[in-house]
Amino acid sequence: MTEIKIRYSTEADLPGLFAIDQQIWNPTNSPGPILARTLAEYISNYPAGSQLVAVDGDRVLGMISWNPLPPFTSARFTWDIGIGVSPLAQHQGVGRQLMTRLKAEARARGIHRIELRVLSTNLVARQFYAQQGFQVEGVGRDAFYLEGQFVDDYSLAVLLD
Repeated sequence: MTEIKIRYSTEADLPGLFAIDQQIWNPTNSPGPILARTLAEYISNYPAGSQLVAVDGDRVLGMISWNPLPPFTSARFTWDIGIGVSPLAQHQGVGRQLMTRLKAEARARGIHRIELRVLSTNLVARQFYAQQGFQVEGVGRDAFYLEGQFVDDYSLAVLLD
């Protein structure tokens, strides 16, 4: 891999982002089916400019997205995030670089808290989030029934101030 760049997504990135989305989600890391089954659905959910992407040249390696927590203005300082890295680019610092840039963007916009949810079966992601400063704030015990077993759902957050 050459130099990884983190930037906002463009129209040209969307097919690659959709392909990553289709590759990474499965019953060990997601409680439900893939949200976007077609590129058009993916573009509807994540239009150009709505995500930070990691790229190596013109090859998309991963993405991170954020959503404010509606509908309460009292939650305006919190983002709920999602992150995904191509299987070919995992364990190479891509996720760390995406998270570092996201935290900088969040701070610049006055965001105080970043939160996410992760399944207990997703051990690699849980370790990654701990390395990024996220702490477990809650556990939904046996929240999902996936592939013949009950799976806990962890709520994690990091405070930026």
